[in-house]
Amino acid sequence: MRAGGGMTDPERTGQAAPSRSRSVVRAMIWATVPVLLLVQLLASAGVEVSSFWSQIRLLDARIARVAESRAELIAEPLWKMRYEQVTGVLNEIMHDESISAAAVYDDTGAAIARVEARPEGPAVAEVSRPINYRNGNIAVQAGRISIAYSYATLYADTGSRLVLLLVVGLLATLATMVAMRISANIFIGRPLAAMMSAIQRSKQDGRAYPADVKSSNEFGQLARAFNAMQHTTSGALDRLGHMASHDPLTGLPNRRSLSDRLAILSCDANSADCLVAFCFIDLDDFKGINDTFGHDAGDKFLVHISERLRGTVEAADWVARLGGDEFVVIRPEVSGPEAAQAFAHRLLDAISEPIRLHDKQVVPRASIGLAVRRADDPELSHLPALADIALYHAKSKAPGTVAVLDEALQRDYRRRRDLELAIPAGFAEGQFEVWYQGQVDIESQRVVGLEALIRWRHPEYGVIGPGEFLPLIERSGNNARLTRYVLTDACHALQRLAAAGKPDIRIAINLPPSELADHSLAGEIGETCDRLGVAASSLELEITEGSLINNIAGASETLRRLRRLGATIALDDFGTGYSSLAHLRRFPLDKVKIDKAFIREIPGSAEDKAIVGIIASLAGTLGLTLVAEGIERAEQAQAMREMGVRFGQGFLYQRPQPLEAAMQWLDSQAASENRVLADSPSITPDFAA
Repeated sequence: MRAGGGMTDPERTGQAAPSRSRSVVRAMIWATVPVLLLVQLLASAGVEVSSFWSQIRLLDARIARVAESRAELIAEPLWKMRYEQVTGVLNEIMHDESISAAAVYDDTGAAIARVEARPEGPAVAEVSRPINYRNGNIAVQAGRISIAYSYATLYADTGSRLVLLLVVGLLATLATMVAMRISANIFIGRPLAAMMSAIQRSKQDGRAYPADVKSSNEFGQLARAFNAMQHTTSGALDRLGHMASHDPLTGLPNRRSLSDRLAILSCDANSADCLVAFCFIDLDDFKGINDTFGHDAGDKFLVHISERLRGTVEAADWVARLGGDEFVVIRPEVSGPEAAQAFAHRLLDAISEPIRLHDKQVVPRASIGLAVRRADDPELSHLPALADIALYHAKSKAPGTVAVLDEALQRDYRRRRDLELAIPAGFAEGQFEVWYQGQVDIESQRVVGLEALIRWRHPEYGVIGPGEFLPLIERSGNNARLTRYVLTDACHALQRLAAAGKPDIRIAINLPPSELADHSLAGEIGETCDRLGVAASSLELEITEGSLINNIAGASETLRRLRRLGATIALDDFGTGYSSLAHLRRFPLDKVKIDKAFIREIPGSAEDKAIVGIIASLAGTLGLTLVAEGIERAEQAQAMREMGVRFGQGFLYQRPQPLEAAMQWLDSQAASENRVLADSPSITPDFAA
C-alpha cells in the first residue's frame, strides 16, 4: 500500500480486469457458433454435391437410353432414305430441356439431319450411338445418331438449393446463438456474476459475502463450495489478522498496532487539551535471565511482566509488547505531567515484584522513558521516538528509573543524532585527533610512556571527549576503522619520539571489545609497525574487563598473538568489572591500571586505601606492573608511593594534549626531571583521561 492509501499497480490491475475482459458466455458463443456454422455448411454442401453428381449420372444414363431408342426408330427410314421421317424423330426428342442438339449421319459420315433447340452452353456433353438396320438376312450399320445435352439445369437447381441451405443455416445458427446466450447466461453467467460480485465486495472491506446461487447443477455446487470456503477463509483471515497485530507469546498488541492506536487516540480524544502519557518500558538485564535460566524461563518471565502490566492499568489504557524485552503502556488521559510520572512509577513498582523462576526468586528491573503530549499535538505520532529518547537517557544514566522527556533530553538527542550522522565526514575530513597523556614513575618523576586518547574536533560542537562519541562509533560499526586510525597516529608519534632521542617511551592504545574477537588484529598491527619502521614492543595495548568477559576464548587467543609480537598487554580500569582475580590468572597480562574511582577519595578513604593495597599486593605476587589512574593531587601520589604503586597517570602530571604540546611537555620534563609539575600547561579544553 502506497502512502496516502493508494493501491499498488497489481491491485488496480486486478480490480479493473473484469470490466476489460469478455464474459464467459460471450467467449463461449464466439468459440462455438462459428464452428457450428462451418460444420453445418460443410455437411449441407457435401449432401448437395453428392446429390448433384448422382443427378449427373442419371442424366447421362437417360440421354444414352434416348439415343439407343431413337437409333432403332431411325434405322429403317435412314436405310430407305426417307430423311423427313428421320428429321421428325429428331424433332420429337428436342422437347427434353436437357437436350440442346441432335444429328444423324449416314454410313459414309455425311450429316443427313440436324436439329438445335438452343445455343450450346459451356456445360455440354454428347452421346453417340450406331444405327443398325436388320431385315431378314440383312444386318448393316446404316449410320449413327449423336445427341448433345447440357448440365445447366442441374447447376441452376443445385445452386439455388445451396443458397437456400446457406440461408437456412444462418437462421438456424442465429437461433442457436440466441438459445445458447439465454441458456448460458442462466446456467453459467449468473452464477459466475454472483460469485464475482461476492469476491469484489469481500475485497473492498475484507468481510465474507456469500454468492446467491439457487441452481442445483455443477455451478450451484461450485457456488456452495465457494460460500463454504468464504466462511472458512473469513475465520482464518480474522485469526491471521489478530496474529499479525498481536504478540503470540503474551497476547498483547504488537508494534504493528502502535501507529493505529496513536491515530485512534488522536481522533477519539475528549478534548484537544487532553494529555496522553506514553511509557516506553525496557527490562534491564533480560539477557542475563535468558543466559541463566534458559529461553523457556525467559518467555515465562515476559508473560509474568505482561500480566503485571495488564493488572496495573485501567480499562482505557493500552498495553503492548513491541518485541524482545520492550513494552509500551499508553494512558489516553492524564491530568498533568505529575500524574503521568506517578503512573509510570506504579508500573515500575509492579514490574519490580519478585518472580520465581526454577525455584529461585528473581527481582525484575526495568527502565521507563516517559513522554507526555496533547492529543491534538502534531508530534503525537512521534511519541514512540520521543519516549525512546527518554528511555535511552534512563538506560545510560540511571537504569531502573523513570526518565521524563524534556527539552534538555531532546537537545541531547539531537546532538547525539548529529554526531552519529557526522561520523563518516569526521573520518573523511580528519576531524578525529589523537592526544597523548603521560605515564610517570611516581618515585623518580621520569616519564615512561604516553597513552593515546582520541578526541573529535567537530566544526560545530568543538572538541568532544571520547565518552560522548565512542558509543556512537561502536554503534555505527567504525570501531576497527578508529583503532587503525589511532594505531597509525601512535606509530608516527613513536617515530617522532625516536627522532627526538626518546626511544624508551612506550605508547598505550585502547582496544575496543570488538577488536579482541578479530584474530587478524595481531597481523595488522605487525604489518603497520613494519611498514612505519616501529617496533611492536614500543606499543602497550589496553583492554577492559568487559571485553574479556564477552569473548573469553577469542580474547585469550588474540592476546597471545599480540604478546608474541612483543607488545605489552595492560588491563584497564581494574576493579570495575567482574571476576577480576580470575582474569589476572587466566590471561597473558603485563600491567594492571587501577581505576580512578579507587584513587579519587585517597588518602581520605580508608576503604579505598585498603582496596588499592590489596591490588598492589596481588600484583606484586603475580609479577604485574601497577599504574594508578586519575592522580590529581600530590597527596594521592604520596599515598600510591607508600602502597607500592610504581607508576601514575593523571592531571597532576599532565593533561591530555595534541602531540606537539605533549612533545613540548616531554622536553620540559627532561629539563627538570626531579621536579613534579603540580599544574601542567593546558593549551586545549580539559578532558578526563
